[in-house]
Amino acid sequence: MYARVTTFPGLAPERIKATLEEFREKHLPRFEQQPGYRGVWAGVDYTGGRAIAVTYWDSLDSLHASEPLADEIRAVAVTRAGVDRNRPTITDRYEVVLDKAPVSDEAAAT
Repeated sequence: MYARVTTFPGLAPERIKATLEEFREKHLPRFEQQPGYRGVWAGVDYTGGRAIAVTYWDSLDSLHASEPLADEIRAVAVTRAGVDRNRPTITDRYEVVLDKAPVSDEAAAT
């Protein structure tokens, strides 16, 4: 599995919620239709005006094939969220070598 990790420093805190809602409604369904899409994780530091988004892909080819869409969606998010142009987004790509969720109490009891 592979991951694209994008950090968004310098966000206008008052615009973060609207930007996330737009992503969920308009852009996430487009990612979900991409071959090899495996999921997304996002985190926000509202006070610090920062966010991070991680998308997961079943192969490096799938990740690369989704780059044009990711570039488009990132540009929309940057504009919508009012990113400080002196603190640009940073995007990295990784091979996921460990992905382990904790065992829930319910799963352990069954």
